[in-house]
Amino acid sequence: MARFRYVALDRAGKTIRGEIAAENPEEVKRRLRDMGYFPSDIAGAEQVSLSQPRRLRRGRGVSGSDVVIMTRQLADMTAARLPMFRSLSVLVEQADRQALRDLLEEVRTDVREGHPLSEALHRHPRQFPDLYVNMVRAGETSGQLDAVLLRLAEFLEKSMQRRSQVVSALLYPAVLMTVAVGAVAFIIGFLIPKLSSLFVELEQTLPLLTRMLLLIANALSATWWMLAVLLVVLVIGTRWYARTEAGKAWLDLLVLRVPILGSVWHKMAISRLARTLGTMLEGGVPVLAALEISGNAVANRPLMRAVEAVREDVREGTAMAAALGRAGVFPPLLVHMAGVGEETGQLPDMMIRVADSLDFEVDSTLGRLTTLLEPFIIVVMGVIVGFIVLAVLLPIFQINAAIGR
Repeated sequence: MARFRYVALDRAGKTIRGEIAAENPEEVKRRLRDMGYFPSDIAGAEQVSLSQPRRLRRGRGVSGSDVVIMTRQLADMTAARLPMFRSLSVLVEQADRQALRDLLEEVRTDVREGHPLSEALHRHPRQFPDLYVNMVRAGETSGQLDAVLLRLAEFLEKSMQRRSQVVSALLYPAVLMTVAVGAVAFIIGFLIPKLSSLFVELEQTLPLLTRMLLLIANALSATWWMLAVLLVVLVIGTRWYARTEAGKAWLDLLVLRVPILGSVWHKMAISRLARTLGTMLEGGVPVLAALEISGNAVANRPLMRAVEAVREDVREGTAMAAALGRAGVFPPLLVHMAGVGEETGQLPDMMIRVADSLDFEVDSTLGRLTTLLEPFIIVVMGVIVGFIVLAVLLPIFQINAAIGR
């Protein structure tokens, strides 16, 4: 691939000079026109290779919401037929965070040099994963980049909304559990040892509940540091093991087998698979590439292996519905809807419908679990506090009874 120096005029008549990489001068002219420029002079330069993208470090502080907003705005400007370079310039000017501005400037520079938008985005995998890049590439190939960017923005918005819903559903029970554990630890570790000396001075046989409470308090007071060390070692060891391939596979399988929550996680993973697959197919990405990227988006190794097996079956000519059914890990809803989609030619729409249905099931299940978990924690805390109160009050009742005699 050769690099060409060009001189062109923008829509305002301003002279623009730069370099662009292309196969021949005709491709240079086409790209410049796509960018909204009118070429006036093109000269050949040295040979260049674009097979290896540069390593760029900027944009690490860009959040997911920044990418969603940027994608939505880029889709709107592309639909208004603004040249890509000008659209990126607008995004750079209105970016209010330096990290986002740096990222967009890098992308704009690559586009100005003649790189396709998809290739410019591919150089920033932290912010633009394979799903994003492949959909943009499909939009460039089909000439429907504005529609693809709009679908991509809707997909990202839905994914962020889903993540926020799950976090919100689990936040209150987690806070309640943390406060409950902290309160019990304070009572047993601090208050009870203060009262233990008083109980010993009674020189009476203490009730069974009181003896049990003192035994637990003394054991925790003597071994709390050992428990802390053990907890730290366990956390560090688990994190180290989770970084290995065997550890990742074991943890992913364990997550799917946890009672109740494993079923919820499985539905969430299948929903992510179906929505990603439907969005990519709707954007014009080939089915094999869409299956590969959708499988990676699942982020669960047993399911990823199942998707890879489906992909191999589809490559050999098997219908997707049959391949999904043969895997044995996908719900019947996904299998049958895939069959209907293949028969009617509406596979992308059927996949998105499956994702919406599974999301509704997950929301309902999480709502029920949250509703049941709150009173369960309160009941457990009531039992523990009642045990502590009885253990403390029973010796006092014994003293009053002795004095009464």
